[in-house]
Amino acid sequence: MQHSGFFLVDKPKGFTSNRVLQDIRKSLSVQSSAYPQKYGHAGTLDSFASGLLIILTGKITRLSRWFMHQNKEYEAVFRFGEETDTLDPQGKIMAIGELPARETLERIIPSFCGNIEQIPPSYSAVHVGGERSYKIARAGNKPEISPRSIIIHDIELESFQEKEATLRIRCSSGTYIRSLARDIGHACGSCATVISLRRTVIGPFSISEAHSPQECNEKSIRVFSPDIAQSLGLATAVIKLDFVEHFIHGGTLPAKAVTLDCDQMTLFRNPDFSFESKPVALFSEKGELLGIAEQKDKEYAPRVVMAEEPR
Repeated sequence: MQHSGFFLVDKPKGFTSNRVLQDIRKSLSVQSSAYPQKYGHAGTLDSFASGLLIILTGKITRLSRWFMHQNKEYEAVFRFGEETDTLDPQGKIMAIGELPARETLERIIPSFCGNIEQIPPSYSAVHVGGERSYKIARAGNKPEISPRSIIIHDIELESFQEKEATLRIRCSSGTYIRSLARDIGHACGSCATVISLRRTVIGPFSISEAHSPQECNEKSIRVFSPDIAQSLGLATAVIKLDFVEHFIHGGTLPAKAVTLDCDQMTLFRNPDFSFESKPVALFSEKGELLGIAEQKDKEYAPRVVMAEEPR
């Protein structure tokens, strides 16, 4: 029997996210042949950064979009008066500026909260004309990157000593903290670079739940349960046994084929609430994930199907 699930990993500084993934993959294949060959991560961290990284295994890799599109929380240290080409401590200093006063920083920070437009760093994996932005930058050219809409829920200035500010940042998926440092620095009439970054929260998951890469084993793997599905923003339901085979072969289900989680029935009674086009995680009667469907016109159309027969 193969194991599918996910790990909450505390990525150490100095390692790429892919290096951590591959190390876990090799370790698990040595520990047990029960682990599948397919692995993935739900959002990377820069090599200089540490903190929460989600590693997916087996059929759960098909659900990466629901893990990735979650709010994040970071602990960051911005160094003012310096800006590197990569906007992190691994780059070359390209600009020098005067240090802003704490009062200036406190006045500027609120203007970066809410819905804002942000241009990703030149040294990022964003595609520009079919090529990765960092490859264009490494070739000595300036990539033309379009701004992206993001949400900064909150920025808390925890300390500001000499030229380094420690901040706690809560933001939407897709936010580049390096770009945020650059833009705040410019808004203060200076410049800034991220010199330390630690991700502490992804959606419902906290760094306090994470394990080191060496601790990822059969005891630390997490199962994709109905509770996990709901915490990621999915509705949940159980497919009645007579309709399971029809669904796993790609068939659309009538409403009578599923039983919605009882905790969500109150939502259906609310006239202002609709599950139209809302993804629903469908489970077997034994609690195994069978797939993700989209509820529309009182039917459930498959979006992701776990091809395995339920046990």
